[in-house]
Amino acid sequence: GENRQICLFCRYIEELKLPTHPDMTFANNILRIEHADEFGVEFNCMDALRCLSSDNYIPRVAAAQAWREARPLADYSKDDEAHFDWTFTSDYKGTLFGKDKTIEVKETDEHIDMEKLKKREQIVFYQDVCLYEDELADHGVAQCSVKMRIMKNSFFVLLRYFLRVDNVLIRMNDPRYYHEAGWNYLLREYTSRECEASQLDLPVAVLTDPAALSEHVPIRKTLRERLDLPC
Repeated sequence: GENRQICLFCRYIEELKLPTHPDMTFANNILRIEHADEFGVEFNCMDALRCLSSDNYIPRVAAAQAWREARPLADYSKDDEAHFDWTFTSDYKGTLFGKDKTIEVKETDEHIDMEKLKKREQIVFYQDVCLYEDELADHGVAQCSVKMRIMKNSFFVLLRYFLRVDNVLIRMNDPRYYHEAGWNYLLREYTSRECEASQLDLPVAVLTDPAALSEHVPIRKTLRERLDLPC
């Protein structure tokens, strides 16, 4: 009801303590994968926004000024302005949970077989959930979303933070999860891609399509992890 929505809005303000939030903040959107023994992983907007960092490179361009002018806030201090990442860049990898049992995370050399995932296979369930999005005062887009597809013997999850500052910067942070029937673990593979827009000579159709664009943006960081399940 209305009261619940107000409480949720207040919770975001109180817990995140951000100067402002993305234009579109889908606070109720959650993708949750839970085992019968009450452990698993979920993807939610609150935790994605917790992973914003003042350490991220912030493009000091006209778009940044336009974005700030579009958000006149009485309590928006100069210190906030100096340190707040107006692109809402998040390196969120998902939220692991468990009551009596917990998932153990360790680095691995094992990787997700993306070629295997490209093979045609019946998809029995598919979901695309947007966590937040901001149009950067009409100077591009910052979006965090999660997609899941379940096949007969496996499932795959892509959580993607995508940033396009028009004529300035492209950035993508992509945690991927993969699991096959019979495994007692998940694979999680995180890649971070970034380049200046001037390095790309691509048609608009590609620049506005994260899936197609990702093939042209160089990888800056990769982290492969194995998530051992307590079962």
